[in-house]
Amino acid sequence: MATKRSWVIIFAGLFFVCAEPPLFAGDVQFLSPSLDREIIGKRPEFKWRYTAGAPPENVMVLLDGADVTELVSCKEGVCTFSPVQPLSAGEHAIEFSWEGEKGQPGYESFSFSSRQSKLFREAYSSNSGGLNYQMSLQKDDAPNDPNSRVDGSIRTENRLSTRHWTFTASGQIRYLDQDHPVQLPEQKGFDVINFLLESVYEKGGFKMDSQLGDIIVTESENTINNYARRGGQIFLNYKNLALHLFSANTAQYYGLNGGLGLDIDPNDKIYGVSGGVTFWNDHVTLRSLYAKGGEEGSSFGISTVSERQRGKVVGFMLDSNWFDSRMNIRGEYDITEYDSSSQDEFGCESDKAYKAVLSWDAASYGFSGIYEYMGPDYEVIGNQGLPKNRQGFSLSSWFSLTDHRLEFLFSRYNDNVEDDDLYPTVYDYQAGVRYSFNRFPNLPVSLFYQKTIQNSTDEPEYTPAVYFDTDAVGADVSWLTGSWNFNLHAGYSYQNDKEHMSGDTATITVTFAPGFTGTYFRINPSLSYNKSISHLTNVETDTYMANWDIEWQITDRVLWSVAGNYNLTKADDDSVDQQNLDVHSRIAFRLFRDWLHLIQEPSIGLRGRYSWQDDRVYGNSEDSFVLMVDFTTSLTLAF
Repeated sequence: MATKRSWVIIFAGLFFVCAEPPLFAGDVQFLSPSLDREIIGKRPEFKWRYTAGAPPENVMVLLDGADVTELVSCKEGVCTFSPVQPLSAGEHAIEFSWEGEKGQPGYESFSFSSRQSKLFREAYSSNSGGLNYQMSLQKDDAPNDPNSRVDGSIRTENRLSTRHWTFTASGQIRYLDQDHPVQLPEQKGFDVINFLLESVYEKGGFKMDSQLGDIIVTESENTINNYARRGGQIFLNYKNLALHLFSANTAQYYGLNGGLGLDIDPNDKIYGVSGGVTFWNDHVTLRSLYAKGGEEGSSFGISTVSERQRGKVVGFMLDSNWFDSRMNIRGEYDITEYDSSSQDEFGCESDKAYKAVLSWDAASYGFSGIYEYMGPDYEVIGNQGLPKNRQGFSLSSWFSLTDHRLEFLFSRYNDNVEDDDLYPTVYDYQAGVRYSFNRFPNLPVSLFYQKTIQNSTDEPEYTPAVYFDTDAVGADVSWLTGSWNFNLHAGYSYQNDKEHMSGDTATITVTFAPGFTGTYFRINPSLSYNKSISHLTNVETDTYMANWDIEWQITDRVLWSVAGNYNLTKADDDSVDQQNLDVHSRIAFRLFRDWLHLIQEPSIGLRGRYSWQDDRVYGNSEDSFVLMVDFTTSLTLAF
């Protein structure tokens, strides 16, 4: 037994002596800077060497997960690298991976921390933009297109931070000029499209965040939600307490028009305050909100019928999470006073809205239940378009196994929540199920069925009843293989008008979207067919749509692209017979790749656009063609 053990030890020793040793830590030796202390600098030069001598094969260098191998240069066994963009302050990682002489993998990583200067943790300006110039060579039936146009923009972000303070200034500046008048509110020359000034102070458990410029105010879905306007806001947090103050324009402006939105004016501003407290180890959060404001009417990008609306809202919100955030309970109760037109003799209308949500999200199953009510006069300045005069609930659940997933949905809602005798009450029921099969990652398949019922009750005299029963089925299939992807969708729906036998309709939809993405060539077309059948008129309408987007890198410097769409709609009773074609194409020549990492990918190209509309019912046919030469480039400047 001892003899056999000796032979095993001798054989193992010979194996390790003869075999090539694996690559362990120490194969990369850093020369500078020292990684064991904080590095000071925006673009420090890293210098290292490989202990085996020459760099190994297929070396890849990553900085914070980004591939920087092309920026590495090696000479006489020493390799150097400097980041193109300034390093942010904080923790970083640089990683090396390679192949040995016999293909065995090697890997080594280093961690380090940095700051941008001795005085400031961060002090940088990052700027990027684009420039496009185009000049028409030929125009046929396109009088509104300019003969020449220059359009450029620069996005900038500037930051200065110390131990406790961080100051940020960001925005976008645009330059526009053309030989035709521009469409208001645009103007020729330079204009500041958006800007945001922000200062943050953090120390211990206290944090203050103040913002001025183009802000986004978000409180809750039923009050102020993702409200993007010009104004200012302050967030104050101390341990488990939070306070939020804000003021913003209700009109939307382009450029620097409209002021800063900070003055407290109930006619054309919205302003408010909210506060919250978190307790039970961050499991429960209670918040309250008060906001007031007014809107004068239509503004840039906003069109309203009424003018000079006024209103205020008070809200109370509860948010709690349990069982490692798998279960979530939310509740909200809101009260509004709203005057849709302060110019008439009617005053404010008061109403309420409330919502309760219970959800569970685990690894293999989950569910969600929502009950909500919104009164007929519930309106909020800054969140018009809420589905008022509506109440009901929705339930959803899902179950997931290794290869299968089932999703269920049921909801029931109705309008006329106060049972007004002047209006009927319309109930909407929806129930659906979706099944997904995921055994093959490159061939996902899903099937769905949905049932919708809409019917009315308590109809006033001379008000027709509503009773629609709709069934919808469909399937989605995708196939991913190499650089190819294929997506197919097919659906069928039938709406049974049970109140009017001739009001039944049916719809058939088929969409096929193949795609190929290669190194030098990319194509993403889509073909779709839609048939609608009206039993009331016994008319079938067919719609064919084709879209395409092709890009071909012919050489290292020549790029050709073409995109467009074609639509054809035709009814079998000849009431509709029209088609549209729109094609854009460009061939570009890249002058050089980049210059000092400042001007990138400048190219000169020939661009063409052709549009055609044909209506055979009314005998109208028109087309237009534009051919132009253009110059484009992108700009990057960081310091």
